[in-house]
Amino acid sequence: MSSSSFSEFRRQSPAGIVINYGLLLYKLVKSFWVFIPVLFSDNIENKWEYLLFVATGLTVLLLIVALVQFLFFKFKIEGNQFVLNKGVVFKNKTAIPMERIQSVNFKQNILHQLVGVTQVEIQTAGAKDVEVSIKAVSKQVAQDLKSELQRTQSNAEVLSDSEIPEVNFTEQERLVYALTFLELLKVSFSDNHLRSFFWIVAITFSFGYQLEDIVKDWNFADKLVQFVVLNKEEVVSSLLGITVLLIVGILISVVVSFFRVVLRHFDQKVVYKKEGIEVSEGLFTRREDVLKISKIQYIVEVTNPVKKAMGIGTVKIKQAGSAKMKQKKLVELVGVKLPFMQELKSLFFLEEVTESSSVFRPAPYFVFRMCLRSFAFVCLVNLLIYFNSFSWLEALLLNSILLPFTVLLIYLKRNKTYFQFDGEKLIIGDGKISTITTIIEFYKTQNIQTVQSVIQKRGGVATIKIQTASGVVKLPCLHQTDAILIQKKIIQKVENSSRDWI
Repeated sequence: MSSSSFSEFRRQSPAGIVINYGLLLYKLVKSFWVFIPVLFSDNIENKWEYLLFVATGLTVLLLIVALVQFLFFKFKIEGNQFVLNKGVVFKNKTAIPMERIQSVNFKQNILHQLVGVTQVEIQTAGAKDVEVSIKAVSKQVAQDLKSELQRTQSNAEVLSDSEIPEVNFTEQERLVYALTFLELLKVSFSDNHLRSFFWIVAITFSFGYQLEDIVKDWNFADKLVQFVVLNKEEVVSSLLGITVLLIVGILISVVVSFFRVVLRHFDQKVVYKKEGIEVSEGLFTRREDVLKISKIQYIVEVTNPVKKAMGIGTVKIKQAGSAKMKQKKLVELVGVKLPFMQELKSLFFLEEVTESSSVFRPAPYFVFRMCLRSFAFVCLVNLLIYFNSFSWLEALLLNSILLPFTVLLIYLKRNKTYFQFDGEKLIIGDGKISTITTIIEFYKTQNIQTVQSVIQKRGGVATIKIQTASGVVKLPCLHQTDAILIQKKIIQKVENSSRDWI
């Protein structure tokens, strides 16, 4: 397709009406809770007929809105700008300079796949009002638009060889990583299940009493307790009950993690391109994200004992983007093996990560703050235990598990937290059960702040916040002298660097 194809205003595919309509219906269903009071009102007769009438009227109205949105949504390429016009009553014209465009990504949910169209997302860094989403164009038009934007952008943007790592691409496009279904199973099994487990426990406690009226045999617990008391086996039974609860909760959390991982990362592939890498993934919602080397702000490596035993890890890549698209700036590669992880580091950074003696650790106040927060959490848990009429034996058993586990987490957090200077990079260690390593190059720093609370100031402690185009990176609870030294070092590194942050 020639460049003139986008020199005049054009609309989305006619299937965009279906996409817009589906999106509006989805928002309507999410907002339908406002009609719940109608079901409990005694002043309205024929409630279901009333709700059906309202729903029918709204669905027809939304169809008209979807048609109007389609007719008044137009885009084109004008010189070195991408121009988008939309709106009926309130006209909205967006013009994005080519040099501000960070990436052009594709997205397909189930509805897109059914009607054979693709959503195009144009991401920028800076102001949140210059983010563009074209809901429905054909795959061919999407590819042609992306190629034309990149061609025009390359004419307006010149990068020297020193601004990006030198990478030897033997092919223009090369598949370097593909996640198999077996590796997906490994990822879901080795995931952090604590979050899912606690959500399950919270939901169980929240709805337990509401379910009491529905489940007729709810009093089986009382019968079990009576049986335990009569047989003088309270300790064994309570311990067995808690063990069964933990096992069932963990099993359910594993299943939840499996579905979450499969839905998001199914058929994940990484392709090397001239400008960086392209990541495609997703089962029902298929995404294609292009990560340009110059736009990547920092990476985060995540592993845990199970992942280490399986020889896999997770790499989270944070790229520059608008404030409106915070979640979409994060690209997560799962099931990554060590050789490919090292290959990614050599691709993203100019030099390898090496051991360095310039390592800083948090002040003792860091441990004190964790102990204080953990004490508050343990008190909250015990309040819940008290108000839910647990026996003293059950409370004792729960605390005998909770307290040592809390102490262990504090110990692990303390040992895994460090801040290391390595050439032109800052390496930040973090984590509890998982080990989290953040790698950021100094020249990506936009500004740096030293923050102190009243208590921290009195204790000679400070926290450093490093602002990048993809968010804030924190170095918590440093000795004040270390914080001043680190701040000076980073400022010096940034001032001496000739490389642009984006």
